[in-house]
Amino acid sequence: MMKSTKKTMLGALAASLLLTLPVSQAYASAGKPVNAQYSAVQLKATPTKHMTYFKAGDSTIPNNIVWVTTKTDLTFLPAAVTADVTSVVKDADGVFWIGTEHGLQRVNFKEADARDIVQYLAGPQYLYGGDDHILGLASDGQGGIWAKTATGVTHIAMPKKTLYEKSFIYEKLIAPVNDRFGMVTGTGFTFTETNPAVTSVDYSSPTGVFTGHPSTADNDGLWTAMYALGEIFRYSTLKSDYGPNATQEQLDEIATAKRAALRATKAVLLLDYVSGRGNGYPARSYMLTSEFGAQTTTGDDYGFQPYENGFWFHHVVGPDAVNPNGIIPSLKRTDVTPIGYSIARVTRDSLTKKGSTLFPSGGTDVMNYNGIALSQAAIDALNETRPVGQKLGIDIKTNVGKTSKPVYQVLPVITANTNNQLADEDKTTSSTNRPLFQLTSPVYEQIPKFFNDLLPQIVDPVTGYIDMNKIVYKADTSSDEIAGHSALFFAAYKYLCDDPADTVTNELKSLIAKASDRLTNLILADDHYYIEDATGKSTQWSRWLAQYFNDSLTEMKSNPLWTLKIGVDADGEDALSYGYEDGPLNALGVMGLLKTAMYVTAEEYPDDQAKFGVAYNFAFDGDYSTEGPFRNGKGYIKLANEYVERRLVRQATNAYGNNDNQVVTKENLKYADLPDNATPKEKLKKLQKDSNTNGALHQDWTQYINYSDEELGWFPVFQLVMLEQDPIRREQIVAAYDQWYSNEVREENPFYTFLYQIAHPEKTNVDLASAVRFLYRMPEYRIIFKSQYDRQDVFYIEPGDRDEYTQTNYALAPDERLIIKNNNNPFETIEGEYSVDPNFNYKVQGELESATVFTLPYWMGRYFGIIKEAQ
Repeated sequence: MMKSTKKTMLGALAASLLLTLPVSQAYASAGKPVNAQYSAVQLKATPTKHMTYFKAGDSTIPNNIVWVTTKTDLTFLPAAVTADVTSVVKDADGVFWIGTEHGLQRVNFKEADARDIVQYLAGPQYLYGGDDHILGLASDGQGGIWAKTATGVTHIAMPKKTLYEKSFIYEKLIAPVNDRFGMVTGTGFTFTETNPAVTSVDYSSPTGVFTGHPSTADNDGLWTAMYALGEIFRYSTLKSDYGPNATQEQLDEIATAKRAALRATKAVLLLDYVSGRGNGYPARSYMLTSEFGAQTTTGDDYGFQPYENGFWFHHVVGPDAVNPNGIIPSLKRTDVTPIGYSIARVTRDSLTKKGSTLFPSGGTDVMNYNGIALSQAAIDALNETRPVGQKLGIDIKTNVGKTSKPVYQVLPVITANTNNQLADEDKTTSSTNRPLFQLTSPVYEQIPKFFNDLLPQIVDPVTGYIDMNKIVYKADTSSDEIAGHSALFFAAYKYLCDDPADTVTNELKSLIAKASDRLTNLILADDHYYIEDATGKSTQWSRWLAQYFNDSLTEMKSNPLWTLKIGVDADGEDALSYGYEDGPLNALGVMGLLKTAMYVTAEEYPDDQAKFGVAYNFAFDGDYSTEGPFRNGKGYIKLANEYVERRLVRQATNAYGNNDNQVVTKENLKYADLPDNATPKEKLKKLQKDSNTNGALHQDWTQYINYSDEELGWFPVFQLVMLEQDPIRREQIVAAYDQWYSNEVREENPFYTFLYQIAHPEKTNVDLASAVRFLYRMPEYRIIFKSQYDRQDVFYIEPGDRDEYTQTNYALAPDERLIIKNNNNPFETIEGEYSVDPNFNYKVQGELESATVFTLPYWMGRYFGIIKEAQ
């Protein structure tokens, strides 16, 4: 029954009323464009699922529950499709609760939106321990249900709540769970019930306490920037709504929002100062040396760091700090003397990360590898202070090629075991067995005291500065971070720093301008359009240079196969540059960075502001370059408008290679071979190749989506749409985003929908109702429970090119699927498998995601007058 009912009812009620009603066109909000034609969606209180979990045998399960174990109330379906139904309750409101052997359904024919008539409740989020076999049901008389299985009982209450009320539930969890020194992301948690009389688990219990276990995340700055953006719009919305005559309670609410926005913004901004390099280099993340992830096997900088991989540096600062190495050219400064140095930690990446090759024509030169080896200029500079017999690249080097065809590079850490050998982990190092080479970076400046309140536990009482010796930071920063930082710089500068009398936000404003100025100059230095790391070469994922996008493009276009969107050379070999498909995203990214830099540096750095303006204008200057000499930044707006085209080319080129270098057609279609004893990894690889082949055959680029790129594309579009005043340029920017939105529209995510509405203020037919439904259906607690995907109200299609699991043919409501960030595929049946666990531990869980996917679009939507909250 569970597998066939919804489709029937949806078909019968496809013309149901929308769940929201537009309010008067005259409604005005703080940020709504004066020429906007759209009307705000009037929000309302809606039923929200609220669970309480009782393990089987719990003495606190009410003993007066009268369990229904029959299905006589099920009168609207024929018996032929109800064989797996075990219990049916029709409550006083006419809502049917249908228990089956495969989960629970809520059926309400009065729902305003046809998609909400049938709702599925299964898995450990709804039924104790993931036991989907319902043994009995009972109405709670208030719109909710009691559901009994062999493993336990769940009470699912359905209280009506406004989105505003839900926002408080999300906000209250940030400090105790998701906040680590101001940075906000998903984390494991412990839930403790302090009342010994309460043996059930109710996450909203007034005596329940959440404790988070946050640790460093790869993109701390990006996730925190998203949270900060939401808090900035929360502050701006409340300040506007409450006006000059706000009550004390309202003023307190505004102040709370401002504190949250300021703390998160400072946490992101600290990443631009924590390296101490003084050149705007943004760190990925940082840890205190006391944190678990920062521990090494020997307790010092020479032992292996096993718990957090990556490219990490530890500060060694003070009068006695003597840098064991020279300083590479790009980090040399003549205006100030170093106060210490940072030393690379011994990690797997620092020992082994050679990376893939970047350019088809690049050969084995180190600059052609997407890894973290040192540039030749860096090697030469460091060798000036190294004795004979210890010269880098001569005596000390690592083979990153093969035994038969060695390719030697100088990686950040080289040990006796890896010297002249294949790159490999070496966990044997210690203070008595030090690496032969360990890269260092100069430290020129202290972390500004402005950030002391984030790390009060390591502020030196004598100097008044943060003790940098107690910090390790993560380098090899990607463009992901830059997207978040830059968008936040704009929003904080414009909306948060709005009080000339506030000394704190005035200082924040100045530090934002300084960080943005430094970062943009770092990227534009020598016209190289990348972030240079302590290696003397770009980080692995922060390139905005034309050759990275377009190497060999002229040669490929001369091949007749190019007309079929296949990018190969004369020999039929894939000739697409490593960054070919990244071009549209990165073009928008650097344009957004430049436009924001122009905005935030105008007051304090007018000369640089003018320079950034020249670089930004270059993006609208004719065509981009496709062969040497490449001109970075030129014509990037045209590159930005090739998003779909470049995905189709990359897809078709991959399929061509998978098809024995033949054009994929219905007549010669070949699928990847799979050995009889194939491993799970081989099976996945086959699925991905086959998906790519099918996508190319049908020109279905939506199966080649990188959902992380979708999320990243949001940030520069937001900046550019808000800042660009020239109507012709703005139209080109919006046209680029329209290509992204042609897939995003089916995700029904307000994160994208609301930005699309802002980009198109003249449109009155944007599907805002679906975006609002997304917010209505967001669970109160964003705990990552495995979800039930065994249902027949959807069609299951093969995995996308980048996926590991099948996909649904439409996006399920957020409370019926796995909780994810916006950088995941919302159609993928991610980790859908689970088994019954009668001892399921609801008090200790793997992760509680922050509610940024709710709070950012919610407050942004309110600020721009896209939604209007219920009173």
